[in-house]
Amino acid sequence: MSILDLLAAVYLFLFSFYHVIQGFLSVFFSDYALKFNEAVYGFHSKEKEQLKMTFKPWGSFSIAIGIIGFLVLFDLEKYFIILIGFASLLLLRAGYRVSLREKIYVYWKASPFQNWRMIVIQLIGIALFLTFVITRLL
Repeated sequence: MSILDLLAAVYLFLFSFYHVIQGFLSVFFSDYALKFNEAVYGFHSKEKEQLKMTFKPWGSFSIAIGIIGFLVLFDLEKYFIILIGFASLLLLRAGYRVSLREKIYVYWKASPFQNWRMIVIQLIGIALFLTFVITRLL
């Protein structure tokens, strides 16, 4: 296993762990999910009650993504192709963070640092996941 493979596996573990935790908080403890998102992303929503309701289905999706990630980790060599889906998810997230950055600053009250930090983290994941996949396909 190369260092890039190891980094991809570590990133996948953290990606999966994050999604399970975020999902669990969103589904079962939406007040804490709001605080978590404020702390991590600088996300300060004007309307909180409707957002807490929206967290329920988003959280369910997040838990599923995290579980799938952990299952892939059991045999990353066999299920590596699923990393394309995860890279696509990260690409979409990074894309809207770039294209909507001004609105993110205004509506979410996220600082430019918080926004760009997330973009960089997502780009690292995309690079690691796609490198892993490409090296398996060649």
